[in-house]
Amino acid sequence: MRAALALLLLVPLLAACGRVEEETPAAAPVADGEPLRVVATTGMVADAVARVGGDRVEVEALMGPGVDPHLYQASEGDVRRLSDADLVVYNGLHLEAKLADVLARMDARTYAVAEAIEEERLLSPPEFAGQHDPHVWFDVAMWADVVERLGDALAERDPAGADAYRANAAEYAEELRELDGWVREQVERIP
Repeated sequence: MRAALALLLLVPLLAACGRVEEETPAAAPVADGEPLRVVATTGMVADAVARVGGDRVEVEALMGPGVDPHLYQASEGDVRRLSDADLVVYNGLHLEAKLADVLARMDARTYAVAEAIEEERLLSPPEFAGQHDPHVWFDVAMWADVVERLGDALAERDPAGADAYRANAAEYAEELRELDGWVREQVERIP
């Protein structure tokens, strides 16, 4: 009786473990004409993906407004959404710390936007013991670099849309650089 009970408990556990592996196959380009299904971890990242992807992408933000990405833990439904996506775009630099294990299992279909920033440009406050500040969108010039590289990441997953992604990324990055210049001019006016 105990052996039968143990077997009944073990079978669903093994099935659940196998399911994650089945739902995270190696990355392949999307079929021509199909929208690229992207899950972004945060609203900032989702906005950038939507702007660069235009009508070629369907973007879903995993975390809603007011959610702390440092503490966010994926539910079973979140894991399913991540697994079903053609591409998962996240900030990186440990912003989504509690999602790290889930994202690591999907590495063939993930892209960390902060990887676009040269390490020497990242802030590394002493209290973070060698870790970089992950809040890179606060520096508009850095975010412009992120946007340009995002165009390349989307193009890799959807080669048919490469020109559109890169054009959208260049246009958006230019707007961000102009905004950065305007902000710097305004700050210079402060006595």
